[in-house]
Amino acid sequence: MFEFHVLTLGQFSRNRFWGEQDTQSYREAICTSTLVKGKVTVLVDPSLPAAEMKKVLYNRTGMTPDMVEVVFITHSHGDHYVGIELFEKAHWYISGTDREDMKMSDNPRVLELAGKLEPCSPGVLEDMEFIPLPGHTKGTTGLLFDTIDGRTCVCGDAVMTRDFFTHRLGYYNSLDFDKASESIKKLAGLADIVVPGHGNYFLNKRLR
Repeated sequence: MFEFHVLTLGQFSRNRFWGEQDTQSYREAICTSTLVKGKVTVLVDPSLPAAEMKKVLYNRTGMTPDMVEVVFITHSHGDHYVGIELFEKAHWYISGTDREDMKMSDNPRVLELAGKLEPCSPGVLEDMEFIPLPGHTKGTTGLLFDTIDGRTCVCGDAVMTRDFFTHRLGYYNSLDFDKASESIKKLAGLADIVVPGHGNYFLNKRLR
């Protein structure tokens, strides 16, 4: 069994469910960052600069960066790995597909990170599953694991918030809206608890 702690509660630049336009940015985007503890300690999507991330990690969990064994990045958008360098002792994982996309970047930092990230292959993490959830990017991937409250998936921007989950809708910058919708439907049958990319976690009555 695992437990999870939301470290940073995400927000995003525009929300059509608040009557905002997809073509305009209204606020800064910060992704939800989550710590998963069990047989291995995994930090998903370090969302803040290193100094802030270190402080939040300690304040929320009492842990220091060197206690994090794995950092998992749900997809290749930069707001999901802002503070990754803080965890220099950890193994870093992302989908092989998004890793290859990062290798095409003209940003020196992104290229350097792509060289250090490892593909999140099946079986890498004991009793945890990497679940492909394409649509937002080609390689968007969730982390699925058991808690005392049920099957939990930290899914990044495969689901932005509960509203997007309910409407089976991808975010404005999704690469493929049809695949994004299919991934949300898939997730609806897999997880009892969903930790989205830019909001708080919520319960899901799984499709049986």
